[in-house]
Amino acid sequence: MKCKKHKKEIDYLKSILADDLSIDVIEASIKCRKARDYKYLKPFYDTNNTKELLLSSGDTVCYDPSQYFLKDIIKLLPNEVFIDGGGFVGDTALNFIEQTAGFFNKIHIFEPIKRNCEQIRKNITDLSDKVILHSLGLYSTSIETSFEDSGSGSRIGKGKDLVKLVALDNYFSEQERSEITYIKLDVEGAEMSALEGMQNTIIKYSPKLAICIYHKPADLWELPLYVHKLNPTYKLYIRQHHPVFETVLYAV
Repeated sequence: MKCKKHKKEIDYLKSILADDLSIDVIEASIKCRKARDYKYLKPFYDTNNTKELLLSSGDTVCYDPSQYFLKDIIKLLPNEVFIDGGGFVGDTALNFIEQTAGFFNKIHIFEPIKRNCEQIRKNITDLSDKVILHSLGLYSTSIETSFEDSGSGSRIGKGKDLVKLVALDNYFSEQERSEITYIKLDVEGAEMSALEGMQNTIIKYSPKLAICIYHKPADLWELPLYVHKLNPTYKLYIRQHHPVFETVLYAV
């Protein structure tokens, strides 16, 4: 997909972003695509900020602890109800627990892959009333579908595994949705569908959002513009957490 064809949308997005750094990241992403060279994004990522999470299997996951928790954008409060959309092996949930020093209301982890859920149970030993694992994916509607299981890049496809997906607006009661304070989405290209399934929550309750916008080419502008359309009161920021991947939209 050529960004030139979508100049109007991209220019409008740049006009509504909350700061110059967000505009710089967008422009660097577009330069990368035109030149097919990721050198333009590297200045926006701090390689010294990477940590390793040791899993119960003995494997490690490398991550940027500031991803989803940038202190100058995301203000974490003691009563947070955090939706971890795309829980993988529990790395983001563990990071959230560390960032809040354990002072939060609830974490709801949504992860549809069985073996990932097993890993989450091993990595987060205290799956109590405060940390709730849902063996489900977030989507625009409630369905059961085939899934391609390829580790961290698992996604809806022609795989042999069946998974259950739910729309957040329909899954939680009105009271539960009113208490949600922060939603993170890293669902391997299904971000737009997941947003569509939580649009009423976004419109009515304005939770903080952290949305990955790099899985599909048009996500770079379509996802921020969709969030803005749903709730124009949000301030939108875009940051880079990897030299190639992990471009994240923050809405607060």
